[in-house]
Amino acid sequence: MRVMAYVHTFNDADVIEGAIAGILHQTRLPDGVLLVDNASTDGTLDRSFPERVSVIRNTKNLGSCGAIGIGLSHALEQGFDWMWLLDADSVPEPDALARLLELYSGWSSAFQEEIGAMACLPYDQSIGKQLHGVLFTSRGRVVVTPEPEQRYYMCHMTHVWSGSLYRFAAVRRVGLPNPDYFIDRGELEYMYRMMKSGYKAFIHRDAVLRHNVGGTSVGPSKRLEIGPFAITWYEAAPLRCYYTVRNTLYFTLYDFTEGRLAKFRELFRLSSRPGRSLMSGVAWQAALFTLNFALRPRTHWAQVLACFRGAWDGITGNIAARF
Repeated sequence: MRVMAYVHTFNDADVIEGAIAGILHQTRLPDGVLLVDNASTDGTLDRSFPERVSVIRNTKNLGSCGAIGIGLSHALEQGFDWMWLLDADSVPEPDALARLLELYSGWSSAFQEEIGAMACLPYDQSIGKQLHGVLFTSRGRVVVTPEPEQRYYMCHMTHVWSGSLYRFAAVRRVGLPNPDYFIDRGELEYMYRMMKSGYKAFIHRDAVLRHNVGGTSVGPSKRLEIGPFAITWYEAAPLRCYYTVRNTLYFTLYDFTEGRLAKFRELFRLSSRPGRSLMSGVAWQAALFTLNFALRPRTHWAQVLACFRGAWDGITGNIAARF
């Protein structure tokens, strides 16, 4: 099995060397390494990379979804069997790739043909939390809570692109990620498309990926406790606010659900689901995300406007818009 390790980057000069080193120190080395740069301006590429690292330089920022599409196309042309996808701020443990391939090799050939993707378990260092996979259920999207002895489990989507190992036999059938998602929720749309095509995805808990090693652009900023209630203030750049709200709404309305009743149910579901104490409808979640910034208008007015713009473009289906 020939594996291409892939990293996309945009102004990641402070972390890119850690990601490349993490790849090159694998106990099972990938058969090729590809770096796709989204027109960085901070000197990300102003250094010497090892000989086995190939670089594609985009003339503009295509976002993670556009860059991943370029990486997948390049690896397909080169005849690779898998692409191991990593963010520039992710560092895999030395045995991560070996564990993924070992798990796949232990299955029967018939079951192997059903696999679309396998993934590491990301550990988000900025929040000190494992990012488990998600299942689509009758109650909405539910985060998997594996049993302690369960070393791997099936999921319908991963929380992040990074750490995912995609099988090209499935990619050829499913196609490339939608570049219009740009960032945020692109992995949701792509994994859902794989699932609809009949492919399975698994997360291996022993294949660990240290994620967000350089910080985070979306995360908790302050926790305020008032009696039995607790409020967590979140921080995010306006760009992330726009794409988070727009892509979440667009996916629900145009890529996920069919029929007006199903769309209405997903948007305005009142019941909670595991992992959430409030209504699980996407519309409510988008509103709460926006309210998080609207309650602090003096310092977060740009985020509020970005959320409203994202909501409008998501509801009207303007997925081609850019922030």
